[in-house]
Amino acid sequence: MRIIGGSAKRRSIKSPSEAQGVRPILARIKKSLFDILRLRLEGADFLDLYAGSGSVGIEALSQGAGFATFVDLNPNCLSIIRQNLSKLQLFDRSRLVRADVVKNLSYAGGPFDIVFMGPPYHDQAWNALYLTMPTLKEIARLGLLKPDGIVIGQHHLKEPVAGTDEWEMYREESYGDSRLSFFKRK
Repeated sequence: MRIIGGSAKRRSIKSPSEAQGVRPILARIKKSLFDILRLRLEGADFLDLYAGSGSVGIEALSQGAGFATFVDLNPNCLSIIRQNLSKLQLFDRSRLVRADVVKNLSYAGGPFDIVFMGPPYHDQAWNALYLTMPTLKEIARLGLLKPDGIVIGQHHLKEPVAGTDEWEMYREESYGDSRLSFFKRK
């Protein structure tokens, strides 16, 4: 896996094995995401939820985000993120938090300009998890988003995702069986 732009462009990073249930973001989805975010990144406070390898948050730092917080429950994922940040000399602009995103996100800090969530699509028994809407609810409950901030959720196309009383879904992009849904507070 490689960084696609910015100060760490073309540098490789480690990724947890797929046997650990981590599904890395595809390069074409990441490129599209950062083409969309480009004008919002400079100096932004970025939150990477279900961080896995940290690829999205590290990309944000490389492309100009001021600070990134990485949240994952898996200690092996956090170890890999720590190694990746150290290798790319980005550790001083980051924070790692071990937490269950939908149960205990209060340690994440914030508020943030941009929140990215890439939750797992299914558990080990292949049961669909549908974590996008519960995660949005937790973000709103804790006030983790700045007033003009945005949340991006990567999810399976079959996951029911829509605006709510608190959230407006203002953009959606499809990539095979994955979607990126963009939300802002109403």
